[in-house]
This record gives sequence, C-alpha cells and structure tokens, in this order.
Amino acid sequence: MNTTNITAITAESLRKRFHVKGGEPVLAVDDVSFRINPGEIVALLGPNGAGKTTTIDMLLGLTAPESGRCTLYGMAPKKAINRGLIGVIQQTGSLINEWTVGQLLSYIASTYAVPRPVEEVMAETDLTKLARRRIGKCSGGQIQRLRLAIALIPDPLLLILDEPTAGMDVNARRKFWALMREQANAGRTIVFATHYLTEAEEFAERTIIMAEGSIVADESTATLRARTLKQHLTANIAPAQLDTLLQQLRKLRIGTDWHLDVIGHRVKLEGTALEPAALAILSAPGTSGFEMTSATLEDTFRALTDDNSNTSQNSQNLEV
Repeated sequence: MNTTNITAITAESLRKRFHVKGGEPVLAVDDVSFRINPGEIVALLGPNGAGKTTTIDMLLGLTAPESGRCTLYGMAPKKAINRGLIGVIQQTGSLINEWTVGQLLSYIASTYAVPRPVEEVMAETDLTKLARRRIGKCSGGQIQRLRLAIALIPDPLLLILDEPTAGMDVNARRKFWALMREQANAGRTIVFATHYLTEAEEFAERTIIMAEGSIVADESTATLRARTLKQHLTANIAPAQLDTLLQQLRKLRIGTDWHLDVIGHRVKLEGTALEPAALAILSAPGTSGFEMTSATLEDTFRALTDDNSNTSQNSQNLEV
C-alpha cells in the first residue's frame, strides 16, 4: 500500500465524556477535528486536563469516541498499528523491570513480521551501552529512550508521543529531542502532546492548542511565533504636538500591521515593528508616560487557554 499521498491522521468531530460515579459526566473532548499530512511535525499543546491524552487515546483506538471518527492512513487505528505503520510513546504503561533493555527490545522485535534490527535501533536511540542493564535500574530519560526504541522497532511512518519528556530533567529532555530531530530528518511524521511551550516552539512546524477539550488554535508554529512580535506602546502627548504627531504616525503606519487609538491626549499603538513610531513619539516635545512592551508566546498561549469561554474574543484581540 502506497501511503505517500494518504492523510496520516484524520480526526472528525471527536467527542468523549467520562461518567463519574455520583456526579455529572465530564466532557473531556468536544468536537475536535483536524487532519495531519505525511511529513508534518505537529504539537498538540495545552495545559493539563485540556483533553490531549484523551484525544490521543481515541486516535490510537484505546478508547472509543462517543461520536465522531478517526483514521490513520485511511484505516482504523488498530489496523494501522498492527501493520506497524504507527509507533507510540505513551505517558503510562509499565515495563518489565527484571528484563534487560536488550531482552525487551528483542522480544518486541519478535512480535513483528519484518522488524528493524535491534542493534540498529539501540544505536539510533543511544541505548547500546545499556543493552544489559535491567530496566528497573534505568533513569527516567533512559526509560523514555527505551520507549522510543520500542516505537521504532516496526520502522513506523508515524510517531505519536504523549507527553514524551514528562519527568525528565533539562539535559535528558535536550537529548531526547535531539533523537526526535533525527527521526524527523528521516522523514517520519511526528505528532506529540505536550504542556511544555518551548517544546512546541522549538520542534513543531504546526501547533494545535487545546483548552477544556476543544481546539482554540490550529496554525503553523511560525504564525504563532509571529504573534510574539506584537508590541504595545502607550504615551501621553502634549496637546500642542498631538495633531502633528498623529499625521506622522499615520504616514508611518502605511503598509504596517499597526492599530492606532487616541484617547484624549494618550496614544495607544498595537502591532509589530513599532520602533519608528516609538522614535517619533519620543522626539515630540512634552511626551510623558511612555511605555512599550512586547507580548510573548507564553502570553498568546495563556490568552487562548486560560478562559475557553472567551476564546473567540481572545483570538480577535490577538490578531495582528
């Protein structure tokens, strides 16, 4: 089967509630839809409880959606996984602590018709020197590299990772993502859930942001990053200088992404590359109360996820 031109992941109107004994059902995922094409590197970003893990569980066929459907390379998730098209790293799931790293990988390889050589996968994931180490003696970072090795045994087209660096220290996290960059360079499609903003910013080409079970943003990470260039400038202008300054600012504004407001004698600008406007304002005699700040990607993320009930309003306010 040629999967080159087949959508890697299709999620259509996924919805899932969990029933809590003695309480109201909890809506974990609400009308989630997206498509991921072969070769994409996508972050599923959101705070804890946003619905990321439940969404991934539905993508993998581990839990059935209440409504909606999902396919991996045009087939049911379990069929795609059984064919070795999908490699998975999950948050949970214990390994056999008494076995060695090499024993476990050899066993996993024996369950596939055409596995990759275990020695090759261990070298790729920097586990060769740990082949005889018992799993119970491995560190958190080593365990995650082992989970990655397990996922790579069938030589999958798609890697799905659920919070793959949770619990790792900074150095272990850095090493893990270096390994993942190698997998991306090898042409694998990669989808990973994370609540670490920097992981999405540094590694993903596209970011899907979830909050309270819904998607509140789905765009290229570069576009999200561009929002961080947004600046806010305010200043009090001397009455005698206001008209002249406004004429200057309106000329400077041509071809830019500025939004200009005037309230009394106070000027407010919002947009990107406000430095020329700042220079003009500071050069005007009698200017006071000058303030200029820059938004960060964290600000964008917080605005989109803190209050999902106001998502639409937040998105409009953040548009550049």
